[in-house]
Amino acid sequence: MQLKRYPFIFLILGCTAAAAQDSSRTSQLNEVTVTASKGPQKAGETGKVVTILSHDYLEQNSGKTIASILNQQPGLVINGAENNRGTTPNVYMRGASNGNTLILVDGLPVNDASQINNTFDLNFITPDQVERIEILRGSQSTLYGSNAVAGVINIITRKTGDKKLGVGANVSYGSYRDFQGSVNVHGNIERFSYLVSYKHEKARGFSDAYDSTHHAGFDNDGFQQNTLFAKLGMTAGKRWQFQYITNWTNNRHDLDEGGFVDDKDYTGTSKYLLQGISSEYKFKNGSWHVLASYQHTRRDILNDSNSVSPAAYAKFDSSIFVAKTAQVESYVNWDLTRQIKLVGGAAFTFSDTRQFDHLLSTYSPVFQDTELSPDSSRTNQTSVYAALLFHNLSGFNLELGGRLNHHSLYGNNGTFTFNPSYLIGQHHKVFVNISSAYNVPTLYQLYAAGYGNKALKPENTISYEAGYQADLAHSRVGFRATGFSRNTRDLVIFYFDPVTYFSQYQNANKQKAYGVEFEGNWTITKGLVLTANYTYVDGKVTVQQNNKDTSYYNLYRVPKHLVNASLGYQVNNALFVSVTGKYAGQRFEQTKPLGDYYTLDLYGEYKFGNLLKIFAGFRNITDYKYFDISGYNSRRFNFNTGISFNL
Repeated sequence: MQLKRYPFIFLILGCTAAAAQDSSRTSQLNEVTVTASKGPQKAGETGKVVTILSHDYLEQNSGKTIASILNQQPGLVINGAENNRGTTPNVYMRGASNGNTLILVDGLPVNDASQINNTFDLNFITPDQVERIEILRGSQSTLYGSNAVAGVINIITRKTGDKKLGVGANVSYGSYRDFQGSVNVHGNIERFSYLVSYKHEKARGFSDAYDSTHHAGFDNDGFQQNTLFAKLGMTAGKRWQFQYITNWTNNRHDLDEGGFVDDKDYTGTSKYLLQGISSEYKFKNGSWHVLASYQHTRRDILNDSNSVSPAAYAKFDSSIFVAKTAQVESYVNWDLTRQIKLVGGAAFTFSDTRQFDHLLSTYSPVFQDTELSPDSSRTNQTSVYAALLFHNLSGFNLELGGRLNHHSLYGNNGTFTFNPSYLIGQHHKVFVNISSAYNVPTLYQLYAAGYGNKALKPENTISYEAGYQADLAHSRVGFRATGFSRNTRDLVIFYFDPVTYFSQYQNANKQKAYGVEFEGNWTITKGLVLTANYTYVDGKVTVQQNNKDTSYYNLYRVPKHLVNASLGYQVNNALFVSVTGKYAGQRFEQTKPLGDYYTLDLYGEYKFGNLLKIFAGFRNITDYKYFDISGYNSRRFNFNTGISFNL
């Protein structure tokens, strides 16, 4: 079947729904967001592009990972979301490279400083821990600092509930012998609240590498995860609230080392620890916040024999990657007047990494050890920032702010935000956003043996966006259209010389990315909602070759055209069913095309009051074969079914 004949199916859905989003997950003009300005604010009073995935929406996607749920949102491509479990998903927002989208958990920045792009592994967070997710698109470095070049994703964890003691559990089973089970206890006792949960998952999986011969007998690559999550809260008087969260995850995988090639003895473990403390003190006209967090990640990779082929590079290879990150931030949300709010604060971040490799190559009779010490691979950054928010000025709203960063390697750098919007009659909003972003090279890009480059410059970005949002037909139709453009100087790229095989991270002259997003929702009749979104993104990078500027398309694994559509029907209070479709246009790995593809999913759930729920999801029901990453399999037809209860 030639897929290029069929994308009109999804485009019709998108146009019919006015490029829609479902009302249970969309930031409508009267929705409240806490991420846009670091405090509660109506979506109609901010010019930022915010999407809210509500608890109801997450519940209606039971059985999916966080990466799979995010992969349905406008402007987002989560590469690897549908690959074998254990694959680290890479987040591409509006065509920006991986590592340019900041991930938060309850407002705490999370990352892995040992990864090439500081990538946070979304597998470390399980959906049953999450209350809602807020997606903030566009450059947000003024309030959120480095890595927020393309946007911010804030994963907000579950509420503890109103009971003194509550118990919940989830069990599911699906394709690839994937078993998942979790249990939690939660409650409130006077001034103290608690939530403790444990999750176990074990899957046989499928072959990570793609067998292009179809008869090589590649083995299945399994995955196992254990996660312990705790959230404790306490109130002191009427004004002061404290919260402590900890997340410990231990993942084990049997993924293949390379594409198209089976590897029966390549295994890895990932251990992640997050500990965070936050406090909020409410005073007469605002609030004071303090956040502190510590993250520790360790990844162990072992390839203990030459099972792949006689031509393999290594007979034995053992690698260890360790990263530590500590962060402290304090800020105030202060209503200077009824129409003017001040958001201001300071932040400090410290990161280091240790990387060790013990290698016996096929070209040497002796072991070779390579080590990157944390004493020589560390950085820190101190920042101060402030923003003025003008709102309810006869419909006019404005955010105007700036941030000053001092980096241990790069010294001082500043960013700014200019974000006016106008609310017309409570149902229409127009907005403009001009902002800058600042992103320093990662520890890996600076110091990694063979590839690191200490002469790298930071990336500097100017972003522009403008759009229109409407709430029509008595809130039965919602619509938003956004155009965006992002210009980056000194973009960090990986350079490879095919003649000399020289490889190194280097700065390109500049990159330009631009596009449009359409999104909305249409309540056709009571309980029946059609939703869809369409994203177009294009871009090019300019490098200097032979003293001349050369430009080329460089959106890595990101399609120019992306459509998501869903038809959901709440039949009654108990039964919900939905059908979801996705179309991704042609994508490229450098110059290698990956093709376009589509998927169709079915989902249904039945609730027995608030006590019990059964669900089943059937994904890629046409069994379409596609590749997010060249040489690696994506999920074909698969399903899972489960049961959850709460007491």
